[in-house]
Parts: sequence; structure tokens; C-alpha cells
Amino acid sequence: MKKKSDAPLPDQIRDKFDENLRPEINIVWEKSGLAQNYSDILSEDEIEDGLKRVNDEIDEAESHKTGSNNKIAGWIIRYSHIAVAAAAVIIAVSLFLLVPKTATVPYGELVMLELRDGSTIEANSGTTIRYSRLYPFLNRDIELNGEAFFSVQSHRNPFIVRTNGASVEVTGTEFNIRSWRDEPNGRISVTVTQGEVQFLPHQPNVVPVSITAGYESRWNPQLSKPTQPEPVATEDVLAWREMRFVFRELPLISIVQELERRYNTTIELDVPEAKQSTLTAYYSQPASIESILDDICTVKGLRYTQTTTGFRIFN
Repeated sequence: MKKKSDAPLPDQIRDKFDENLRPEINIVWEKSGLAQNYSDILSEDEIEDGLKRVNDEIDEAESHKTGSNNKIAGWIIRYSHIAVAAAAVIIAVSLFLLVPKTATVPYGELVMLELRDGSTIEANSGTTIRYSRLYPFLNRDIELNGEAFFSVQSHRNPFIVRTNGASVEVTGTEFNIRSWRDEPNGRISVTVTQGEVQFLPHQPNVVPVSITAGYESRWNPQLSKPTQPEPVATEDVLAWREMRFVFRELPLISIVQELERRYNTTIELDVPEAKQSTLTAYYSQPASIESILDDICTVKGLRYTQTTTGFRIFN
């Protein structure tokens, strides 16, 4: 074993490496214990062995450096994946929260919805209701197509029902809204059983109408403003909640649509001239569709027959 000295790296070894690496090779050479007094005679095997050891030292140093870089790169890749995944989750949750909750009542059924603030919505057959997933923290806005009875609890945010071109705004009260998108004349009726509501069509320069308990107001797009509230028998308006029918001067086509929703069937009104003729009828107990069709056809001088999909009314 030759004595360690401060001998420099031999040219024959140094020249085998790239010029940019030579300063690091010198350091490795000095630390490797291979630096010998060059006056000593080194055999070719010893030089090759020294070169191998230097190469091993360099490889190890490079692997440490690469390992550190790889660790950093791995950390960046790993955590960038986590950041991307987290961002995707945040975006997905945000989009999910922006999509309103939707409830559609099946034909032939009534549904009660209980909201987070204690308010309730009782919805008639075929009714569709939408509201924010952040209700009532963001707002208490409800979208309605159909008929529903609202029992609203007091809250710092107003309770607003938006329905087919009009709005009803309250803070705490009970009221009924009938507003079907396919109603022939687009009529909306608002009936209050407790408290007070503001009824406002979505038209410029229209002043809202205030409706109090026991009164009803109506509006359709042909009117410049809602009708003045009039006293109404609220038990008749709310007959649908007990599966009863009270038709008050309703167009025949509206009655047919009501029967389709309640009995989950199809009724073809094959008498165009009769669609807008009105009818008043009361059914204090739930009735069969056949008995109602019998009455309608008797009063209107029409006939009906059963089909493979439901019923057909004709002359």
C-alpha cells in the first residue's frame, strides 16, 4: 500500500474526462486515498484500478446529485399531481354546487319537500321545483313549474318563487301558486292562506301586488299587471292537497291536463273548438277518472272512449 501524499491527478487519468468535470475529479481523487507521490512507480493495473475507483466515486457523486434532483423532481411531480387533483376536485365541487337540486313529482302522486330552514313545499302531480344546493345560505330562491303549497319560515333571506314570468316574494307565510308552463293562456294564480306576499310579473314598470290571507290574484302575459286581490274560498284552491278536484271556470284543455297529471294517463281532446270552453265542477271526494269524464262529456255534449294509451274525447 503506497503512502498517501498530495500528488496531483496524473494527466493520463485526468485526460480521460471531460474538461468541465476535471475540477470535481481532482477533488474525488484527493479524497479517494489514491493520490500518491507520482515519483513512486505505479503499475498499469494500479492506474486502471485507481481510474475505476475514481469513476465509481464520480458515479456515486453523480447518483447523489441525480438522486437529489430526482427527489425534487419526484416531489414536484407527486405534489403537482396532488395540486391538479385538488384543483379538479374544487372545480368539480364548485360546478356541482352551482347545479340546482331538481325535484319532479311523478304523475299520480303528491310530494312534500322539507327545506333546510324548516320551510316546506307540498307539490302537486307533475310539478317541477328547483333550488340552490346552498339554500338557504346563498339565497332562498325557488323555481316552480306546476302547483305547490308553500309554508315558509322566517329568515334573514327573502323567500322568492320564480315561475313562468313572475315572482312571489315573502319572508314567512303560507300560500299556493298554480303556474303551468303549458297552461293555454299562461295564467298564474297566487292564493295566500297566512301572512302576506308580493306578486310581481317580470315586466318593466310593473308595481307588485300585495296579497294577504284569504285573497287571490291572477296574471297572464296578456295583462299589464296582476288582478286586484279578491276574496277566495281557500279550501277550494287547496282541494288538490286532498286529491280532490275543484274546477272554477277553467278551460277544458286545462282540466284535461290536470286529469292527465293526476291519473297518470293520456287524454286526447279531439274537439279543437271545445278546448277553450270553460267549466266549473266540484268533487268533494276523490273520484275515478271515468266518472269525471262522464260528467264533462254530459255537460259539453261530447263523448269519450278508452284507448290503448288512455282516453279520447270526441264529438
